[in-house]
Amino acid sequence: MSWESEMAKQGRQRLWVSILVFCVGLSAGSAALAATLKVGDFPPPRLTSDVNLRAYRGKVVIVSFWASWCPPCRQELPVLASIQKQATRHQLVVFAVDWRQNYRTFWQIRSVLRDLHLTLLSDPYGTIGYEYDVNSIPHMVIIGRNGRIAGIRIGYGKDEIPGLVKQINSLLMQPSVPPKKRAQRASHSG
Repeated sequence: MSWESEMAKQGRQRLWVSILVFCVGLSAGSAALAATLKVGDFPPPRLTSDVNLRAYRGKVVIVSFWASWCPPCRQELPVLASIQKQATRHQLVVFAVDWRQNYRTFWQIRSVLRDLHLTLLSDPYGTIGYEYDVNSIPHMVIIGRNGRIAGIRIGYGKDEIPGLVKQINSLLMQPSVPPKKRAQRASHSG
């Protein structure tokens, strides 16, 4: 190999290293810029291209990230389905997001869970989870009737499910703000 071709090869390697460092820096910077969700915040407006959370204002919304290999998640889903069934979809909507499992696994699970009254969504690449700061499961975001985050639960176990049910029931007891009154409150508060 000639000296010139060796220099060209080293130049290409340096270029790739520079591009890699730039991309890592960009992703680290964007992660630092991404706001961590907190109670009282509005959640990201969309779960998927078909699910806009703004359409559910006036209802309690639960976004639960789970996977079939997670024992607490498997215990939680029937409880959430029971609450969903008792409260009805007029008051409560549960979105169970299958986090980082491939589509094939999701469809197999979906057929097994077909009798649960939950809306099952797939997040095979973790893109929905990224918007909700999900790094581990179970991870649940509870959204109140006002459209703001009322609770965030991360890494809980079977013993914490009764407290979760109590929190959800207390949110269900709060009055719903009809869209017309919300608009009037917004115009009078400014």
